[in-house]
Amino acid sequence: MTYIENIIELALNHQRNGKIKRAKYLYNKILEIDPKNSDAIHLLGMIEYSNHNYTLAINCIEKAIRLNPDIPDYHINLTSCYIATLNLVKAKQHALIAIDLDHNLFKAYYNLGNILFAEGDIEGAIINYKKALNIKLDNQSIWSNYLFALNFLVGSNPESIFLENRKWGQQIENKIKKHRKPFINRNRNHLRKIAYYLPEMDSHVTPRFIRPLLLNHDRTKFEILGYGYQQNNSKENQQFIDQFTFWLDIKNLSTEKLVERMREDKIDILIHPCTFKSRYREILAHRPAPIQVANTNLVSTTGLKEVDFLVTDSTISPKETSLNLYTEKLIYLSQVNTYQALENSPNVSELPALKNNYITFGSCNNIAKINIEVIKTWSRILNAIPNSKLLIKHRSLDNNLLKRRILFSFREFDIESERIVLEGFTPNPIDYLDVYNKIDISLDPFPFGGGTVSYESLWMGVPILTMLGELFMGRLSGSLMKQVGLSNWIVNSQSDYISIAISFSTNLGELGQIRQTLRQQARLSIFDGVKYTREFESALIKVWGNYIKNQKTGI
Repeated sequence: MTYIENIIELALNHQRNGKIKRAKYLYNKILEIDPKNSDAIHLLGMIEYSNHNYTLAINCIEKAIRLNPDIPDYHINLTSCYIATLNLVKAKQHALIAIDLDHNLFKAYYNLGNILFAEGDIEGAIINYKKALNIKLDNQSIWSNYLFALNFLVGSNPESIFLENRKWGQQIENKIKKHRKPFINRNRNHLRKIAYYLPEMDSHVTPRFIRPLLLNHDRTKFEILGYGYQQNNSKENQQFIDQFTFWLDIKNLSTEKLVERMREDKIDILIHPCTFKSRYREILAHRPAPIQVANTNLVSTTGLKEVDFLVTDSTISPKETSLNLYTEKLIYLSQVNTYQALENSPNVSELPALKNNYITFGSCNNIAKINIEVIKTWSRILNAIPNSKLLIKHRSLDNNLLKRRILFSFREFDIESERIVLEGFTPNPIDYLDVYNKIDISLDPFPFGGGTVSYESLWMGVPILTMLGELFMGRLSGSLMKQVGLSNWIVNSQSDYISIAISFSTNLGELGQIRQTLRQQARLSIFDGVKYTREFESALIKVWGNYIKNQKTGI
């Protein structure tokens, strides 16, 4: 190795070990010796990327590419920078260059899959995730996005999603050496130790579902432990953490160390409330607790045999059709989960149609859910109702190219651009919720229906027209509409979806009445944290009792 190569290797080691200042110093020293050293410039860009300084990162890596355009890693990392800034055109350009330079780079296919997913091309995303897995089968980031994307694919069925999740689960299980059994506390009088596992807790919506449980758990029966970490040390995050009897920051713990710590803490029941991404699930395969439960923010089976139970309801997982679709036993509650009441939200407005003299349909769902079948169906509704409009809001609509693509797709079905209102990101959550005061009827996409946005819509008085699908997340909105007493808004076919939309849009009196009473109906059902927590606790007590009974009888 040359002198400069030795310094780069030393700087890289510093960078990998978190000694960023030292690494940066060495890279700059290299550039004093060799101002055109593309590796040093590229790695300085990666430091800026890790610090979320994306503009500086892009400038550095583009400079490195100008000096040495045939290094695939430069293009791969520039792709990541452009994805972070939502510049999907540039991101795709460099992902394709990286693939052209080297067909065996899994990260290039993975990046391209992420770009296509963000553009709503689910089929293309899955094709590229599969290519990446063919190269790097044990990469958990690829598996995570691949399994998640399957739930968005038109034509996906529960059987295939189960099989793919199980394939992933077997791969994880095969890597784990036989683990020792966790501690079992048979003392009837001790507080049951419930532990929640919350990795990257502020990068997803799971805390919004867990807060009502933490506020309402019976602390005379349960000790509530939390294991997780946050990206930002915000006041809101700290208030959430303070609800736990005990909290352990696990950011710097390996999976093995965390499992050992959980066993030392003698957890009775481990609750995993965010299995929607497979990369969060691996800890469950190590069996750190006697009983393990998946609940709340999930989209399918975990695919792991070490997970004992999964919480659902009879709408989402009909008993007659759910056999052999889960590795877990199912715990049926009256509703699958609860959600934090949005007390500081705007007041519910009067029906917008009364002021506008036209119906406004709306969706605040991820653009990845709005596939061509959804666009065709929504277009048929708009074509059948003169002057009606459709408002679509999502953060990705800050991207002008994506806006143009969506408008073009609707024009293919004879819907002019002025009838489609596209809104991007609103940073203030209260201002964001105010968008529902512009919407008369929410339209649920398919096959992956609304998640968080469905709770928000109902809280803001806007009913959801939804079509029951086969998949777990194709049935959540239907479950919620049943809870608020609006089962007549649930349909089973696209033709009924269209006809019901037309029918409801003509009855402004009924729409107005629903709007003014829906928040209270939701408050008494899906937002009733006390009722849900008592029901959930009763289920946990029952499964624990059965477990101890089976231990005694040797079952």
